[in-house]
Amino acid sequence: MKRSELDLLYRSLDASLTPEEQSRLDAALRRDPGLRDEYERLVRLRSQVENQESPSFRADFSQRVMERLAAESAARPVSIPEGETTTDFEDALPLMFRKVAVAASVAAVLLLTYNLATSESVSINTSFGLTEELYPEDLYDARIALESEGEL
Repeated sequence: MKRSELDLLYRSLDASLTPEEQSRLDAALRRDPGLRDEYERLVRLRSQVENQESPSFRADFSQRVMERLAAESAARPVSIPEGETTTDFEDALPLMFRKVAVAASVAAVLLLTYNLATSESVSINTSFGLTEELYPEDLYDARIALESEGEL
């Protein structure tokens, strides 16, 4: 199975191919059983995803949740000890995460410096540690998804 044939296969599922590309793909599917198997797996996976029902809530869900929250908050009295004041969440958030933000910034600068120091060239991709081109098929293997569904 050649990389170019696999690229054609993936593109054929998402967009229309030119007549020349379609004929190359058809010829490759006729001669390569591995490519044919991959095509059939992808078609089955796509069919399963398209036919899957999406879960949804009843129309009055949000109203029921809000009513329940109101009932629970009315049933639970809030008691604040004398002399103490409450702090709004928005006021407390910067105080809670100030140390984390400083540490994260230092870690990001160190990681950026390390990536640039260990790479052969200076570019945006190397500064983020991206040294090779990634293809969708490198990140997702349809066979693993089908095996987990019990199809293989």
